[in-house]
Amino acid sequence: MKKKLLNILLLIVFVTSTAFSSESAVAEETENSVSYNIGYMSEYWYRGVYQAESSVSFGADLEAGNFYAGTWWADVDKGMEYDIYAGLNFSMGPADMYLGVTGYYYSDNFDDDYEEVNFGIAMGNLAIDAAVGEYKKGVVGNTKDHNYSFTSATYDLTELTGLPLTYSFGAWGGSKLQGEVHTLSFTKKIEGVDVGLEVAKNSDDITGSASNKDTTFALFTLGYSF
Repeated sequence: MKKKLLNILLLIVFVTSTAFSSESAVAEETENSVSYNIGYMSEYWYRGVYQAESSVSFGADLEAGNFYAGTWWADVDKGMEYDIYAGLNFSMGPADMYLGVTGYYYSDNFDDDYEEVNFGIAMGNLAIDAAVGEYKKGVVGNTKDHNYSFTSATYDLTELTGLPLTYSFGAWGGSKLQGEVHTLSFTKKIEGVDVGLEVAKNSDDITGSASNKDTTFALFTLGYSF
């Protein structure tokens, strides 16, 4: 079922990116903008996988019409993670979509590199995101490149609960990375600061150390953009 869903998403990527290329020539010009962000996480988990006990982050984003690009940096238990990404936002009928690429890189041999293609589609309260990438061989015992995927579905519960809540389910796939994660998130802007609370549960086969599998975890986040 996961593989079938991923194949459908990849087919949508091909169709919608082709359609977008024919429409972009007549898209209205919009003003370029650059923004910056800083943040804090009481614990750093990504896609259900433990990264660090706590983390401070900062980043920058460029928007130029439908094009976006940016970078995001965070301290991890050993060294720094630095991400670079770019892509296109576009719409078809009632659906908002994006198509992009992301690279995850690390200093001080914290982890090997990951490079992936990303696609997302949102309609109403439901959003589906898919990433297909390669986990590069390198310095942490990874002797060859591994293909992987991560697919998630997120539902906005605000209308049902009256609170700014979202629920998401995500699943890894591929030759090396595996596991699933359920996440319930609360986010609210207070005096210009994004405040977040997250409770999540990963599966007993999730990628990572044994002590962080089959685990229910909670974290607190702060973020500010300017």
